[in-house]
Amino acid sequence: MKRIPCTLAVAGLAIMQSSATAETNFTTTDFLAPTTTNDLPDDCALKLRLERMCSPVPAVFDDDVKAYLTRYLTYGIRETEEILGRGMVYMPILEHYLDRNGLPKQLKYLPMIESEMLPYAVSTQGAAGLWQIAPATGQSLGLIVDSKLDERKDPNRSSEAASKYLKRLHKRFGNWELALVAYNCGPARLNRAIHQAGSRDYALVKQYLPKETQLYLARYLAALYLATNFQHHGIAPALPDMLLYSALSARVYEAISIKKISEITGIAPSALRRLNPGYITDHLPAQPNGVFLTLPKEAWTVYLDAMHRPSLKP
Repeated sequence: MKRIPCTLAVAGLAIMQSSATAETNFTTTDFLAPTTTNDLPDDCALKLRLERMCSPVPAVFDDDVKAYLTRYLTYGIRETEEILGRGMVYMPILEHYLDRNGLPKQLKYLPMIESEMLPYAVSTQGAAGLWQIAPATGQSLGLIVDSKLDERKDPNRSSEAASKYLKRLHKRFGNWELALVAYNCGPARLNRAIHQAGSRDYALVKQYLPKETQLYLARYLAALYLATNFQHHGIAPALPDMLLYSALSARVYEAISIKKISEITGIAPSALRRLNPGYITDHLPAQPNGVFLTLPKEAWTVYLDAMHRPSLKP
């Protein structure tokens, strides 16, 4: 793997984030006071908007989709606004890796249902990160998962891995309906369901899948609807964590010490841990392929200057 100098990596990511932000549904202008009520529209209005969406799976409006929309748009509105606010931070990263793999950009909304856009989220089954990647799956995708570093919680590395995995599943199963349910329940479990159904038609396969997986596409469609139409419902994304919103990430190839980086940049260790949720310990050894380090934009110049002074390297 060809290494990109740290300075160039930061500059490249800045360009990537700048261009990707223009494509996402969440912009700073969305932090406006709601102008409409939060009553759920009638089924015809919901169905019409749903069918007009650009979706990688058939946009079918049914009772399950309506149930999830009811939660997002009414009694769960506070959580909805927080999820959308966190999307301001992570959507440009998700878009970047999906685009690199030639995948539909609408897949960037999967982490809304996987983790509610929380990179440090861990399920009861041990899946972790924005994309809720299981330990074995993460390691098979080349992610480091050990006692010092869990790259499943790194937004960049996990999005890179998840995009490759989704691409692999789509190639294997032939359409996004099956690829997405395979992402949820695992390809082996989906293969058993296909064998039981005697068909690869999702409508026939669905009944042989776990209950959670049967609802997965409905959850996804509700999230896609929300991200596309939240302004029609008087919803304003919550203000994101500005420390994260103004940050940039780049690969570094030297050992990492949170204490030393804090001394160099003046950023509190607690803030550095918040910026880098994949770091399990405060001291990470150098990795052949590098490790992503996330810092506020203004701190990168100070950090990079220190890297040219060997006595101050962390």
